Amino acid sequence: MAFEYINTETGDILDILEARTSRVIKNHFIANYSLNDRRHAKTITIDMNASYVHVIQEIFPRAEIIIDRFHLVQLINRSMNKTRVKIMNRFKTSNREDMKKYRRLKRYWKLILKSERKRSSTNDKYYSLFGQRLEKSIVEEMLNYDPELKANDELYQRLLKAIDMNLFKGLESVLKERSSSLISSHMRTSLKTLRKHLPYIKNSFTYPYNNGRMEGISNKIKVLSKVAYGYRNFYNYKKRIMIHFKFKAIETKSLNNKQLNICWLKFLTNVT
Repeated sequence: MAFEYINTETGDILDILEARTSRVIKNHFIANYSLNDRRHAKTITIDMNASYVHVIQEIFPRAEIIIDRFHLVQLINRSMNKTRVKIMNRFKTSNREDMKKYRRLKRYWKLILKSERKRSSTNDKYYSLFGQRLEKSIVEEMLNYDPELKANDELYQRLLKAIDMNLFKGLESVLKERSSSLISSHMRTSLKTLRKHLPYIKNSFTYPYNNGRMEGISNKIKVLSKVAYGYRNFYNYKKRIMIHFKFKAIETKSLNNKQLNICWLKFLTNVT
C-alpha cells in the first residue's frame, strides 16, 4: 500500500508515503508542517473513503473537503448496473420470451446506464435482437420488462441529471425524498452513502477542483511498477517516480504560508 498527495492547481507531487493508514498520514503532516501552515490549506479533494474525512479534519482544521464528482457518478452507476443484473437473472428461465429479455438486458447494458439526454431519438439503426430501431425506443422497451428496473432507472437518471447540470439543490431534493418500495437495496445503499457525504458533495458543486490529475499520475505510477516487476526498496521506487515526472526533491517543512489546494488518493503498488 502507498499514499500520495499533490497540489491540485499545478499537478505537482508533494510527497509519497509508504503506507496509507491514518496514523502514518497524521504523523507525516504533523511532523513536516506546522499548525500555522496546515491552517492555510484551503481545500482537500478526496474520493469517498470515509476514513480520510476524520483525518483531514484533525490535520487541516480550516480546509473544505471536496468529494470528487467522478466518484459520485461511479457509485450510482455501479448500483444501477447491479440492479440490472439482479433483474436480468430473473428472466433466465426455460421460457423462450424470458430468455429473449435476458439476452437483451445482458447485451445492451451500456444503453441502460447511458444518460437519458444522450440516448439517440433521431437516428435509427440495426440492433441485434431488436432489428431496425431507435436507441431510445430500445431502452424504453427493456425498462418496461420490469417495474423495479423502470423505477430504479428513473431515480438513476434524476441523480445523473443533477450532477451533470451542476444542480446541487436538485440532487439534495432527490436524496431527501422518501424512496419507493421498488428501489433496489443497491440503490438504497448508494443513497445512504450520498446523504452521509452531502456537505462534502456540496463543495464539489462550488469548487472547480477534482482529482483527475491524481488519477492520471496514479495510473502512470502503477505502470512504472509493472514494467519494473515491482521494487524491492520503497525509497528507490519513490525516487524513480520523481525522476519520471521530472520533479526535484522539495522541502516539506514549510509551505511559506501560501494557501494550497491539496488532492490525495490511495493506490495499490507492487512494492515487494
